[in-house]
Amino acid sequence: MKCYNKIYTLMLTLGLTAVSLTSCSDDNESSSLYPAVIPAKVEFNLPEAQQQLVYTDATGAKCLPMVKGETLQLNYTMTPDDVTYSDVIWSASNADFATVSDQGLVAAVNGDGYSIVQVAPVGMHEGSGINANIKVVVSSEMHKATAINVTSTSTEVYAGDTLHFCAFIAPENSTYKTVKWSVDNEAAASIDPSTGILTAKQADAITTSVKVLATALDGSGIVGERTINVKKIVSPENVSIDQKYSAANGYECALNEQTLNLAFTTVPAECTTSLIKWTSSDESIATVDAGVVKFKGFGKVTISAATPDGNTSSIELNIPCGLVRETYRNESHYSFRPANDAVKYTWGDGFITVTTAATNATTQRADLKWYDLPLTLHAGNYPVLAVKIEDAKDLGIGVTGRNFNMDVVGKSESGKEYKALGGGNNKWSNELKCADGSRVFIYDLSKVAFKTGGVAPTNESISFNIFQLKYADIKTISHSLDYKVYWMQTFKSIADVENYVKKVDGIAYEVIK
Repeated sequence: MKCYNKIYTLMLTLGLTAVSLTSCSDDNESSSLYPAVIPAKVEFNLPEAQQQLVYTDATGAKCLPMVKGETLQLNYTMTPDDVTYSDVIWSASNADFATVSDQGLVAAVNGDGYSIVQVAPVGMHEGSGINANIKVVVSSEMHKATAINVTSTSTEVYAGDTLHFCAFIAPENSTYKTVKWSVDNEAAASIDPSTGILTAKQADAITTSVKVLATALDGSGIVGERTINVKKIVSPENVSIDQKYSAANGYECALNEQTLNLAFTTVPAECTTSLIKWTSSDESIATVDAGVVKFKGFGKVTISAATPDGNTSSIELNIPCGLVRETYRNESHYSFRPANDAVKYTWGDGFITVTTAATNATTQRADLKWYDLPLTLHAGNYPVLAVKIEDAKDLGIGVTGRNFNMDVVGKSESGKEYKALGGGNNKWSNELKCADGSRVFIYDLSKVAFKTGGVAPTNESISFNIFQLKYADIKTISHSLDYKVYWMQTFKSIADVENYVKKVDGIAYEVIK
């Protein structure tokens, strides 16, 4: 047996701390390597009173608000628990606003700025990320809340579901950016006091009112509130879709309208409608969610609703190629409006009012553009395009002339190009003068040719990527004027246009051309 002097080697780095021990041993004995346990994570342990004040700013940083002169003892946890070397270094990025002692005591020095306070293990390699830091935001004085606005994405929530609430504190420079959340009816809902996430409970009533409260943490006593309804889960036994828009009843849907809200009834009437399963027979034509149909393409599609017990109801919808219907009944989506920002317009439920812009000292202009492109026309299905609009010459303000031009560019299914419907100014085929002072300008696609492409084919569609009504050369006038646009639609015949004006618009008309 050979005997050696004991040799101890201590290696300390962030990546490796080891003790190598060699002692008396037989020649066949091997030495042992004992790896040290290095820090893996460091986290702050904030007192509960301060933890509820922490918020996340626009940069994603965790922020702790403090007032000038305040101090706070920060504590931390280092994992794993059995780290070999647990000493740390405290640092603050900007001592002008906040400092930190070697023992983690933070002091708010000056107001209206911030300092990043960090605790990190000694010997840590630069950039390794093993540290904990918090952005200490210092105010020169306490700016208390004066109002709290509470919002949520819905005012209804079903039992078992969650709903997230947000609080917006005024003024903007309030020192504390967070609130304490609570509810006035804990039998119907609970809410996390710090996150504002509400969980609805199964109450006895079909609908239970719950008031959500957001209380300021600065002692101001300011409280914001929002009332919601917690809905009891009641399984639907039967469902019936209203057939008003059914293809069987002759109704046709226009692709440009984008959505259709289907009316339906259930048994029982007050049930959890989210349990109804909605399906579409062809999602390339239309999709459906909770009875709201979204149009995707042309054709017929069957929309079905089914209860958990398997009772179903269906409706067949028809979205024919070439049908265009803009009647200004959906303020959240309308396609035909001014072509540029210089021309102003306002919504009017059934029309828009357009204000012209100057072309020069004596001429006004207000072009209208179709935005929901491509716009598809099909002369075989709907050969008549009509626009109901107020004519500047009828407004009684001295307009001596105007030009009305359909500037369009499109291609047929076979690839033929079509440009400039009518081929020039004021080339419509028919005209109606209505009793409400408007006119209907009609383009019969079987008679009015395009400047390029000729007359529209009846056996295929034309898809337009540019579709603009140039309403120009309004003169002689030195100021802007307002005119109304009521609708732009396609029809199967001119007789259908006249019938629409008489029965749907409910006004008399005179045939001018």
